[in-house]
Amino acid sequence: MVLRMPCPTKRKGSDNWYYRRTIPADVQRILAKLPRQKRPRGWYKTHISISLGTPDRALAKAKYAEVSARVEQQIKALREGPKPLSPKQVSALSGLLYRAFAERLEEDPVLTADQWRDVAEANREAQRGGFGTAPLLIGLDEKALRKHSLEQRFGKMVDAFLIQQQVVTDDASRDRLLEYLSRDLTEAAEKLARNADGDYTTDGYAKRFPDWKSSGAAEASNRTLTGLAEAWRQYAIARMVSARDAKRMSRVLLRFAQWLGHDDAKRVTRTDVVRWTDERIKSGIKASTINKTDTAALRTIFKWGAERGWLNANPLVQNVRVESRGKPTVREKYFSTAEATAILSAALAVKPTQREKPTTTEAKRWVPWLCAYSGSRVSEMIQLRKKDIRREQGAWIIRLDPQAGSIKTNEFRDIPVHEHLLALGFMEFVKVAPDGPLFVEAARDGTVAGPTEGVYSRLRKFVRNVVHDPNVQPNHAWRYTFKTVGLDAGIEEIVLDAICGHRPSYKGRDYTKVTLKKRIEAMSRYPRYPLPGSDTD
Repeated sequence: MVLRMPCPTKRKGSDNWYYRRTIPADVQRILAKLPRQKRPRGWYKTHISISLGTPDRALAKAKYAEVSARVEQQIKALREGPKPLSPKQVSALSGLLYRAFAERLEEDPVLTADQWRDVAEANREAQRGGFGTAPLLIGLDEKALRKHSLEQRFGKMVDAFLIQQQVVTDDASRDRLLEYLSRDLTEAAEKLARNADGDYTTDGYAKRFPDWKSSGAAEASNRTLTGLAEAWRQYAIARMVSARDAKRMSRVLLRFAQWLGHDDAKRVTRTDVVRWTDERIKSGIKASTINKTDTAALRTIFKWGAERGWLNANPLVQNVRVESRGKPTVREKYFSTAEATAILSAALAVKPTQREKPTTTEAKRWVPWLCAYSGSRVSEMIQLRKKDIRREQGAWIIRLDPQAGSIKTNEFRDIPVHEHLLALGFMEFVKVAPDGPLFVEAARDGTVAGPTEGVYSRLRKFVRNVVHDPNVQPNHAWRYTFKTVGLDAGIEEIVLDAICGHRPSYKGRDYTKVTLKKRIEAMSRYPRYPLPGSDTD
């Protein structure tokens, strides 16, 4: 018998995909006793229906796993019933909301200083029992009026927040949270009023709050490092991180778990990470790789996991960094003229074979040339589609489009085609090529991330068979080469940055945009790479 795995579904009248699940009978009975405002959003009488917020099936599948995990945790919390919260836990929860206002709105408080002071005064009025309809109630003592006032001011916020945190607690703990919030959100409003006035004195109030540790998070049986790696990968892809980068970072956590010898996320400590980096150094891994790839990936994933209950706390709140002088630099990072000539000559000599896909052969033939005359990342050119090449302002233009595949900056980039490429017949190749990617065959699901990695690897081996020096990168060196040759030709650095896709070195330069006209003019000044014995020399 084949079991059908849960997957996103469509709802009539909406383009978006949905998470849908039947609510177990015992949980239905629990929900029936709850006021509507305490029911999670999208939870109906017999079923759950939550929009995944996208019509894209791949993104929906990535979001589905995260929503599913939250639903199951909520079901577990409902089944266990209300649990009292300690004063420390209530303070921690109040601290989460304090930071949500005081820190996230710090950069731009949105409201004016006077408006934030009005918010603070409304909060104080609620504490005094005079907010909303409370003053109209007759026959209630001061304590009852205050409770009614706090409920009107903060009640809906508290219920929504407890649902978001998947906390099912008793009335006494909820009342305490109302009290704490009335005090702490008043302080947050006063802080934002100061920020709106230009006062950014260090916020000392936030130090009073302990870290929030959900009692259910530590007990969850599926909180493994393997599960965390996959959950984060899907989340990252849904947030438009490239599939390649998401996979690379999640693999770091899997390597760490394999070295650790267990899969329990709760047991990970900072000392474990330090020991792992020490062994990586001993095995010959560069300090820059450990700092920029290994610990950077762990820090990102652990922070995300701690916020969502995968870990009791983030073990890398204090970063781990390996100090090292780094590998000695023994040569320039760009190709020499002889190396560039050798690679481009080898590319011209590539012939099709029965064992190699035609797209791979064409990649070996054209991608080195395209990178030589653009400084583009090799993977960006491998993903190039026929429709990404157009005629404009009297020149042929390549558009590197994030919709074609992963681009590091996630921004499109227009690159004029160099006249040497035209002389070699690049546009004749493009015109007869079928629609779609020029240098890779899409996978069955229509994506090119996996196939692109394969072609990238084959190109790397192809170039390494020509340039044997291990001190120069066989693919990435084209970026150094293009900018170095361009600078020698008198092309402005800002134009070279625009063509290569490098971000401005300072904020002011970001306001200066390099037009297509300027790029075309610069490319016309870029010299040809020499090819001895060729009539295109």
